[in-house]
Amino acid sequence: MLHRLPTRVLLASLVAFVPLSSCASIKPPREASVEGLGVGRLKQVNPLDVVVLPVENHSGRTGLPLDTMRREFQEGLVKLRYSPLALDYVDRQVVEATYNPGDLREQAVLQVYVTGWDDRLWSTHTRLIIDAEVFLLDARNPEAGQALWGGKVSRRLDLGRERAAIATDERLLARAVEDFVQDVLSTLPARNPQLSPPR
Repeated sequence: MLHRLPTRVLLASLVAFVPLSSCASIKPPREASVEGLGVGRLKQVNPLDVVVLPVENHSGRTGLPLDTMRREFQEGLVKLRYSPLALDYVDRQVVEATYNPGDLREQAVLQVYVTGWDDRLWSTHTRLIIDAEVFLLDARNPEAGQALWGGKVSRRLDLGRERAAIATDERLLARAVEDFVQDVLSTLPARNPQLSPPR
């Protein structure tokens, strides 16, 4: 399984780690349930095909369920009427150093950076805090400061009530990741097929 791309492939223009302060042009939606996420030129670009890149780990922790998180983001995009490309197809293509955003005919790229993973209370209270920066980037202008949607998010997940009903800790952790992704994507507007087709 591919956990992350080699450093030589990260393409500074695509995956440079950019703090939220660089995203002043992105306005947080009023209905956002996660502070820090906002909508940019999403409606104007109206992307359909999306490349979901491997989740990048900037937390300093090891053994995180990054592949699980990536799959959850892919499935969540489908529910919002986007069309993410198959992950195995993406992985076969982006390992090439010559890959550039848009090479796979995608209109957008989803990039996720996990910046914090606090599980100090997981064993006692089944509590996890995930910090991340999430960007849906225009494949023709893949700068985080011009993101179609995204920003910085911190989410506390309390699964104490679910512990008795979920058999293993692995499945419980997967549930926490699922809840995190669902909450993050709750601020991403669903694609409107009535709008003009993607560029």
